[in-house]
Amino acid sequence: MEFNQNTGNIIHLDINSCFATIEQQANPLLRDKPVVVCAYTTNSGCILAASVTAKKLGIKTGMKVIDAKRIYPKVVVLEPDPPKYRFVHKKIFKILENYSLKVIPKSIDEFVFKILDGFDPILVSKEIKRRIKKEVGEYITVSIGISTNRYLAKVASNLQKPDGLSLINKDNFREVFSRLKLTDLTGIKNGNSTRLNLVGIKTVLDFYNSPLNKLKLAFGGIGGYYWYLRLKGYEIDNYQSIRKTYSNSFAPPPNMANDTFKILSKLTQKTGLRIRKAGFKISGVHLFLQNRDGFTWHMGRKLKKDIFDSNDLFLEFKKLVGMSPIKNNLRNIAISTFGIKDKRMLQTEIFSDVVRKEILNKSLDMINTKFGEYTIYPARMINGNSMIKDRIAFGQ
Repeated sequence: MEFNQNTGNIIHLDINSCFATIEQQANPLLRDKPVVVCAYTTNSGCILAASVTAKKLGIKTGMKVIDAKRIYPKVVVLEPDPPKYRFVHKKIFKILENYSLKVIPKSIDEFVFKILDGFDPILVSKEIKRRIKKEVGEYITVSIGISTNRYLAKVASNLQKPDGLSLINKDNFREVFSRLKLTDLTGIKNGNSTRLNLVGIKTVLDFYNSPLNKLKLAFGGIGGYYWYLRLKGYEIDNYQSIRKTYSNSFAPPPNMANDTFKILSKLTQKTGLRIRKAGFKISGVHLFLQNRDGFTWHMGRKLKKDIFDSNDLFLEFKKLVGMSPIKNNLRNIAISTFGIKDKRMLQTEIFSDVVRKEILNKSLDMINTKFGEYTIYPARMINGNSMIKDRIAFGQ
């Protein structure tokens, strides 16, 4: 099978160093300086975004603040400001809607879309870059990748950073692939790279040229088939498929290490809202706890009935806390839900008025959406609401 002969008209757009760049756009005094946005500004805080200048010094996302300070003691450390990032996200989204019938936000800083027929993708991309600088902020840069499917458009967006514009199509794919390592491909990290090496695939060109039976040997039947089509530029990825889980986590500072149920309440409120907004219900929960002595515990359980109400979520996780040997002195707490189902298929229960519960949740969600999250919240969150910061959830 040859590489897709169609004109590349799928665009992947990535905001460069998103949180840090937006902070520098808002405050010109921070521009061209090493800036990091962190979950917490303490030395143990994790870096969520590093500015382009910080990255050039070797400061990376995922580092601790103390490690960034060892590299550059005067690094500017900021806490996240989610409303600011959402504002920029929405402004860019509105620009992109002028060029496509359907723009899919993959995360707060990434968009993928197919441009309208008859438009030149290179010219459109350059115009989008100009409009972002003019209508959103002159300091904000984006990297754009163009190809015949969403996967290779994503790969192309990573070829030149920051402020890049790259194309992968039938005319240049071999030259581009020859410059890449296997681990440069999205989704191919050390584990998958080793898996490919075991069947004799050492380079990206080897990967592209491999027959279907070899890829099936490396990844299994359907997985191998998907990679076979993906690398040849055919569309098989669906970014709007039903997700498998909804989750939230929190690393409490020492002064909140014993506020287990206040933290749990806010995490379940946020998770419940996201589940309902997507039109789903869940049938399973999983809890992870770690204390400050380094001990961890986790447990998941299938529920007897499907739920969507945040209070019901809280009660299920409260039961799991009761089973855990770790109940306070927390370093980390993470909740996740699974068994995602369409909420339209609600079952009437004998001892619980599900319809009334749904109407009540809709009313509360409307108020919190209009006036801000946690305008209305459970009494058990009093004095704990403001301490757990608003965070951006990566992913769709």
